[in-house]
Amino acid sequence: MSDISDRYAATAGLYDLMAASYRPAQLAALESLLAALRPEAGPVLDLGAGSGLNTMAVLDRVPEAHVFAIEPSATMRALILDKLAARPDRHHRVTVRPEDFFSAPLPDRLGGAIALGVLGHFDPGERAAVIAEIADRLPVGGAALFDLQAPARPQRVEPFEFTVADIGDLTYRAIAEAWPVDEDRMRWRMSYLTLERERVLVEDTVEHEFHHPDPARVSEEAEQVGARLQRLGESTFWLLTR
Repeated sequence: MSDISDRYAATAGLYDLMAASYRPAQLAALESLLAALRPEAGPVLDLGAGSGLNTMAVLDRVPEAHVFAIEPSATMRALILDKLAARPDRHHRVTVRPEDFFSAPLPDRLGGAIALGVLGHFDPGERAAVIAEIADRLPVGGAALFDLQAPARPQRVEPFEFTVADIGDLTYRAIAEAWPVDEDRMRWRMSYLTLERERVLVEDTVEHEFHHPDPARVSEEAEQVGARLQRLGESTFWLLTR
């Protein structure tokens, strides 16, 4: 998994604003996971915890759960810790690790796992290893929530605006476009703008490569380690169950 800290330094300022548009779908998928959590077996892994939205949701909804959050981006970790600063009563229930997945000291057992917006950062070999490591730590009947970012197969994505928020006198906007690199990878360009009417006050543009694996292949990788991958409706969310 490559160092993604610099990319998320540009993203962090608008991260929760961007999440607002797709947060209802995430929460609906999270509901499917909550029913399968086994907090008595171990902490819930939040891989690529971002700003901590899912970490906080688990702490909200499952009072007995502890969370093991992994977030290698310093700017994103600052957002998690900012949320936790307002809730000292939760400090004993969550650990926020700064390493990447393969460097962090994973718990021997997990009560469940969340990995949203994450699998595409790993190449095929790394992805299979991540699935195997998580599945091996889940109890029988335990589950992990993944997503596979659209489009399902690499293709040209014309520029589109995927978030707009007006806060006071300023407008915050994010624009994305992408190109296929090969049969598995796409190159995404993300632009984040802060505007005062038509005047651009801040503009950050970053590019990154992201894997868009065939869901059938990911299902095979799960089956090889004794797990089952089930799509949640027609969404991009998938529940892995051991």
